Amino acid sequence: MFTSPWEKRRASYDFVVVGSGYGGAITAARLASAPLNPKPSICILERGSERWPGNLRFPDTVDGVMEEFRSAMNPFGLYELLNYNDISVIKGCGLGGTSLINANVAATPGAEVFDQPEWPRALHWEYLRTYFDRARSTLGAGPDPRASRFPKVAAMQRRAQELGLQAHLLDLAINFTETDTNQYGVPRRPCLGCGDCTTGCNHLSKSTLYMNYLPMARNAGAQIFTEAEVDTIDQDPSGLWRVRGRQGDTAEPFTLRAGNVILAAGSINSTEILMRSQARGLSMSPALGTRFSCNGDFFGLAYNGQFRTQITGFGNHSDSPAAEYPPGPAIVSAIHYDGARPLADRFQIEDLTIPGAFVAAARRAFAALSQDQRTDPVVRGRMRRDLDPAVAYDPDGALNHTMFYLVMGFDDARGRMVFDKSVRVVWDDAGRQPIYDRLNEELSLHAKALDAAYLANPLWSFLEMRRLITAHPIGGCPLGDDYTSAVVNQWGQAFRANGDLHRGLYVADGAILPTSIGANPFLTISALAEHIAERIIGQT
Repeated sequence: MFTSPWEKRRASYDFVVVGSGYGGAITAARLASAPLNPKPSICILERGSERWPGNLRFPDTVDGVMEEFRSAMNPFGLYELLNYNDISVIKGCGLGGTSLINANVAATPGAEVFDQPEWPRALHWEYLRTYFDRARSTLGAGPDPRASRFPKVAAMQRRAQELGLQAHLLDLAINFTETDTNQYGVPRRPCLGCGDCTTGCNHLSKSTLYMNYLPMARNAGAQIFTEAEVDTIDQDPSGLWRVRGRQGDTAEPFTLRAGNVILAAGSINSTEILMRSQARGLSMSPALGTRFSCNGDFFGLAYNGQFRTQITGFGNHSDSPAAEYPPGPAIVSAIHYDGARPLADRFQIEDLTIPGAFVAAARRAFAALSQDQRTDPVVRGRMRRDLDPAVAYDPDGALNHTMFYLVMGFDDARGRMVFDKSVRVVWDDAGRQPIYDRLNEELSLHAKALDAAYLANPLWSFLEMRRLITAHPIGGCPLGDDYTSAVVNQWGQAFRANGDLHRGLYVADGAILPTSIGANPFLTISALAEHIAERIIGQT
């Protein structure tokens, strides 16, 4: 267990890091491990709980998942779903942030992403490459050596061949081979391919931040406190920062003082902390709350095709018949649509596994499709197999002839965050951008390649609502060269309203990405955090 008892906290620290996701864990680990004299005092504040992955702390039933949704009655729930008028956001809460429930994909975006005018000129690909490599190495990311065995990869390749492309194996932050205690003192086991990455890994295989950067920070002397939610920051007359919030079941108010504050609570929460603080007098850039993006996220299904795809997870139930047909990690491969396309028209499509907690619900959700008498009898037969309550798992059922897709592209990043007691995202016609029609059309062609029925994301397609859902909220505190359009500079240091820089106030998470990147964002966030940490260390 990494968490320090709350009563062991100090009154002040050299660095208070708010959030334990990629930005917070990485900056804390690098600062704590740096050969600085004197050694700085560092603490990490995480609003969620610590969940040890070795004792079944992650649910694998639908009831268990529903019990873990965060709410006013359940403030330390693992999953958080935020619903706004134009978009819904799903994210993780707990020590390690969204790394606990993401799909592990350590993706490197195209070099042209960083040539866009919204990005600081100094942050070009050749400069950032070192930090990407550093983060990828620490996270232990690489492709799944079993990938060729998974039918869902073959299904991806079927459409790729029609396009003259390849289904590329992705770097995944997962341990595939080692059974030992790693260099940070954390036990690990090889991946079983159970498919439950996105509800939480109970097998000590997923390389969440709990397995690397967080123990690195703790081992180097940083204190970690959980169930501590930050509300505002301000400065006292001496120039020290005051970090105010509430801790524990009783929501006990607290104030910590800090020479430096690093906000890394996620795009929405870091922005909300700054907006609430701005409402109480903190001088901030006029760009605060702008450039919100969902990273072009889009979902779709190719249902009940002619080819086995094996996409249903089995979680902790290694004695289940499903364990004989492991689907593999949540995502294994992708098709990159880039080439000579303009950047705004590029995207990538990835395979997704349905985690075990949702398999039974998914079987029931497609029940109506089996009643259509026009459907081929063989296809209907596979549907009926999924509906038989006496059959817990059927490799020849409809769901195991289905593909679930995650797509990422380039949206216009014109979402805004508005603050009134709490933050909300406003993004008129977000789902009506032309990119989503192109993604929808391409997914329908994937379904055709598998002789499957195409089902678009129902939030987007139902009644032409064009409502989006994202697992990759970014922006709100965009970085840039000009304070009128950026909240932080290239080093993550926050601008005041007049363009001057705040001393000792940084943002180091997905909030600082000023555009979509067309790929899973956590490795980019990690690389930027490595870059910011190195700069802070050099100036300390």
